[in-house]
Amino acid sequence: MTVVFSLWGKGGVGKTTLSSSLAVRLAEMGYRTLLISTDFVPSLGDVLGVDVPPRPTKIAENLFAEQLTEDSIIELWKERFGEEVYRVASSIFPVGREVIDYVAGAPGIVEEFALYYVYERARGGEYDFLVWDTMATGGGLRMLRIEKEFYDHLGDAVKMYLRIKGVIEKIKTGSADPLELIESWRKLAHDVLEFLRSSTHKAFLVARPMYVDLQVARRVYQELLSFGIPLGGLFLNMHVEENPYLEVEEEYRRFLPQGFPVFTVPLLDRSPRGLEELRRLLSSVPVEELVRLRKM
Repeated sequence: MTVVFSLWGKGGVGKTTLSSSLAVRLAEMGYRTLLISTDFVPSLGDVLGVDVPPRPTKIAENLFAEQLTEDSIIELWKERFGEEVYRVASSIFPVGREVIDYVAGAPGIVEEFALYYVYERARGGEYDFLVWDTMATGGGLRMLRIEKEFYDHLGDAVKMYLRIKGVIEKIKTGSADPLELIESWRKLAHDVLEFLRSSTHKAFLVARPMYVDLQVARRVYQELLSFGIPLGGLFLNMHVEENPYLEVEEEYRRFLPQGFPVFTVPLLDRSPRGLEELRRLLSSVPVEELVRLRKM
């Protein structure tokens, strides 16, 4: 069973760096770990100090990494869903295969497929841990909303519409019933949401001791809770032992539940780069406690 740790926060708070550091620590503890970034401003290669293509690539012992880009996700979507979309669309409208490219460029497709992709990687069970560097806050929450809307939309109203169009009577080719395909998409959307809500997934907030980050973290926290997604803690990055930063840190602790894990990561002279520097970044964070989540 693969346990997924996802990191959420606004752009510039250090999600990619902390995701990379966490993955390095897990790999060095002997766990086969996959680090996936779906942040479409690619920086994973810069942080790790090596090129990271859009497929699992071995970086070190037990450590694999994958940088997904918008273009790579569109191609993966076409491979997985393109043919099914064509079969459904062409059964209703007089369209050619160009409809695949048209739908691939539709708003929300990239975000929705990113969720599906992480779900499939986790479901495969090839890794002990999957550390997921999500896209910046707006895009990350958009992923969740789209997935929920997609699931709701593919309900009885869509089935009724297709039946009114006489799809069943039109299709005599022996190919799959479009209603069956749509129902399979609906089930998949349901399964992805349930995966995000399950005990094998823990979401972590990432923020800095700044008021703007505090407000964003508060909203992200509430939205994740509204989706029923379990939270594992807050990484308070670029921590400084002086005011006004300590005052902001207290504000974080006030809005979070009592006992909610807060992991402070110190402010460094420069951003860590490469495995050795990433290894040291989370030296004060009890990663062993996170590992226990896998055994629960």
